[in-house]
Amino acid sequence: MRKATLALIICLSIQAASIHAACKSEACKKAVAWKNGYTAIVLDDNISRADYLAVLDAVKANHGVVAIEAERVLLGWVPVTTAGKIRATRGVSAVLYDAVARPADLVHREDALAALSFFNRVQTGEFEDTVEAGLAVTVPPLTGCVRANPASSPTHLQSLPSTSFDSHAIDETASVLKVERTPADGEDPLKLQHLPGVISPKWGWFQTPYRNTQMRGRITVQLFNLDSDGSIDPNLYTWTTADYGTSRNQVFGAFTFWVDQATARGITLSFRVQTEDPFSQHTRSFFPTPTHYEPITHSVGDDYLWMNDALLAHGYGSSPITSSNVYTQNEAFNLAMAADPVYGPYDGSFTVYLVYDPDPGHNLFTDGTNAYVGFLGGPYATVLWDSGGWGPANIGRVLAHETGHIFWACDEYLSGCFTCFYCAFNVGPRNQVQTPWVTNANCENPSATGSCDVPLTFCMMKNDDYVLCPHTPGQIGW
Repeated sequence: MRKATLALIICLSIQAASIHAACKSEACKKAVAWKNGYTAIVLDDNISRADYLAVLDAVKANHGVVAIEAERVLLGWVPVTTAGKIRATRGVSAVLYDAVARPADLVHREDALAALSFFNRVQTGEFEDTVEAGLAVTVPPLTGCVRANPASSPTHLQSLPSTSFDSHAIDETASVLKVERTPADGEDPLKLQHLPGVISPKWGWFQTPYRNTQMRGRITVQLFNLDSDGSIDPNLYTWTTADYGTSRNQVFGAFTFWVDQATARGITLSFRVQTEDPFSQHTRSFFPTPTHYEPITHSVGDDYLWMNDALLAHGYGSSPITSSNVYTQNEAFNLAMAADPVYGPYDGSFTVYLVYDPDPGHNLFTDGTNAYVGFLGGPYATVLWDSGGWGPANIGRVLAHETGHIFWACDEYLSGCFTCFYCAFNVGPRNQVQTPWVTNANCENPSATGSCDVPLTFCMMKNDDYVLCPHTPGQIGW
């Protein structure tokens, strides 16, 4: 009876022509080309772990791709010719190709409802309208989105010279190596990190074992929408329900972009989007994570303060509250989520903090930073509602760029790269002393050493374009 009822619901899917204009420009059409065949798979509320994993296997076996895991909804692509086999898999309630009039008739969990809401917007063309609006924004490019030291403001990659390996003072928040002796001629200073007399701090580009070494497999993302409670800083901004929903649509779009790019290259990739905001039993919905601070009125050097507020609610608060301790706890939280006994295990894990700043006068942190990652490899990325004036229609573009950094992709814009030979100071899971040696030859810095590509190409890691240059896939392990 349940199957028959759901079949009826599928028949009642919205079939009318979209009232939305959808893409007008070729850039927009390319950006959302993945919408063709976009599919939602609805799972039973009481599906077991074994059946859940069996559904993932069935999708792959029937030439489908899971892009997004959101509780009891899977988004991706399933050929119509094999949809019947997916529907027949135990635990599957429906396979959808059209927008549904009443998502709440199909699923009850909030992440699943959010995923179906996004699916509806994709199918009706509303999401294309948003992408088109984002592409039309003309503001300066976003720069400086990788932090060099958690105790200081984020800096451009080029601002940390190789000599800094043996020049930074040691303290409990240091993020780069302090080498006790000077490398011999021709000796790689990175090899010194395992020798006596060398201190390897908890955080920095040089930590080993490296985290999120490649963007492939199943990745879990812990998502927080931060909201000041006014207890320390004045509460200037409060998420609206509509804006909260918009942010989640943008998140789903960002990760769908990466899975589409991976699929085109024969790489298996999916993202589990796990909302970590508090859940209200009274309203049956999530509400933003409270923090004592209004993040946008601070320098990003203070980010560990609101991050600790978020993590504390999940049992990962720090004592004492220092940047190093908070980042360590954030990574412990990520590792616990990756080992999730219900949906996991996962092959990678990181946290995303969304900061609300709807006032156009407040679209940068006080040190001039917009969106950024804490460190190449993780453990977190921060994205603003309005990053540097790019607006909410571009949250997904910005998050997609930052996600590249989580998996060791390098910046390619003018102030973000300094050589075409190698990526990120020749450190990380794919540096020159390892195999393979990954180049960054799409660097647009005119003073870059080495042989850059001619001509340079568009790329998500350069100006947040919805495409990848030939070098970024190698940087993220493809």
